[in-house]
This record gives sequence, structure tokens and C-alpha cells, in this order.
Amino acid sequence: MNTRDLENEKVWMTRPRKNDPDAIKKAGRVHALVFHPSRAQLVGFLVKRPDIAWMFRREDMFVAYNGFVQFEGYTVVREEPEAKGKGALKALGVNLDDCVIWLGLPVMTKSGRTLGCADAVEFDDATGRVLWLETSNGATANTLLGRRRIPGELVAGFRRGMGTRLRVDDSDADDETALASGGDAPDAAVDDETRGAIIVAEEALDVPVEGGVAEKAGAATAVATDKVQKTYRKVVKKVKPAASEAAETAGKAVKKGAFVAGRQIARTEGMFKGFKDEFKKAMSDDDN
Repeated sequence: MNTRDLENEKVWMTRPRKNDPDAIKKAGRVHALVFHPSRAQLVGFLVKRPDIAWMFRREDMFVAYNGFVQFEGYTVVREEPEAKGKGALKALGVNLDDCVIWLGLPVMTKSGRTLGCADAVEFDDATGRVLWLETSNGATANTLLGRRRIPGELVAGFRRGMGTRLRVDDSDADDETALASGGDAPDAAVDDETRGAIIVAEEALDVPVEGGVAEKAGAATAVATDKVQKTYRKVVKKVKPAASEAAETAGKAVKKGAFVAGRQIARTEGMFKGFKDEFKKAMSDDDN
């Protein structure tokens, strides 16, 4: 399952009645995905419950990663005591105050190299173990270069002492700007317990980004070339033998014109590729 499948989802709970034993009621909405203090594991999510009489705020409800079911568009909390609240936290053996909200945190190697921010996590339904971690480098970089999907075996988990400050204030503007541009945050590797980051293996630097405009430009070039070949063959095949020479000449003209258009797309692709190569080089160069 992906964290995107749960973000801002309505959550329901059973509310049996005499005439409707399967009745459910709305508990609230998911507003935060919670991860283990150190391991690469989703422990559950927090549900923001409706205020009482629109005046008194109620505490969030914790639901374990295995404490709910999804069917027919509904996310329903299980009835077992281990599904939510203190019972769930006791069964998981964690303190909620020590757990971490990963999404939005910087993703870094132990050496202090930044790979962007955590944008989504794919996890095992049965164990909560992280299967994939998807990083983001900001809207502009994502549009041009796409996103990076890091395998779970390369994800170590959350660590304090490096990364961005866990309590954001106006003085952290430089941190956020640097991370959004894909660079390292100021003092990213200092031993500061007020900072935190998701740590991945150095091999994660070699994971390519996918799905950006540069990749689509390459695909567009391939499609244009294929269409040129098909148009040419179709023209030659359908003309009468007596006019085949003229048809072939026309087909070549069509092919040449389409080739020019495809070449322009290819040049665009080269521009994006150059940008992409320079971007990846800057990301992978040593600090010195």
C-alpha cells in the first residue's frame, strides 16, 4: 500500500445498533502518517476527529498500520483493542511521542548528501515495513527530471543529528530553500539533536530519477520517428504500380519533413538531457 492511498482519507468506526449491527460512523480524517523512531517501518496514522460542538478540540486518534481495513472506498478501524489508541501503541511497543512523521523530511546519506525530501512511501500491509521511498526535489525539478524511487533495502530509517530542524520557525527559511532546490541544508551534518533526516545508503545516489519532461521528450522523439516510418510504408504500399515512383518521391518528402520535426524534438531532448546530466553531477559531486 502507498501512503498516498491514506492521505486525507475519511476514517470510519463500527457503531452497532439493534436494527443495524453493521452500522458505522465517521471517526475523522487521516492527517499524518507515523513512522518508527529509528526503523524503516510505518507504525500507523493519526486521525483528526471532529471538534465537539465546533468549539472543543478532540485529541487525535492513533490507528495502527494493521488496525484498519479498506473496502468499497471506506477505511474502517478494526474493533480489536490493538487496532487503535493505547492498545495499539502497547502492541507495537512504541511511544507515540518518539515516533516521526516522515513525509516532508530530508532524505540523506550518512555522509550528508541530500537526495530531496520524502514525498511518498510504499509499505507492506502485513508488517508496515518500507518497500519503497519516493523523494521529491521541488516542483521545478520534478517537472524537468521526475522523481526518485529508492528501494526499501537502502532505507535505514530516521536519525537525529543531521538534516533539517524538527521544529520549524522563521530562522529555518534557508534550510527549506536549500532542500527544495535539491541541495544540502546549511549545517546538514552537524551533531545537533534538534535536527533530523531519513537516512539511506550511499547506493541510493545511483538510483535514477524517472518520469520527468526529459524522459517524455525522448519518448516523443521515438513516437515521431515511428510515425514517419509507418506513413512512408503506407503510402508506398497503397499506390498503383504506375504511380509508385511519384508516390515514393512524395513519401520521401513526407518522411523528410517529419524527420525535421523529429530532429527539433531530439534537440529539445538534448537540452533537457544536458540539464539533467549537470543536475545529477552537481548532486553527486563531493563537497570539496
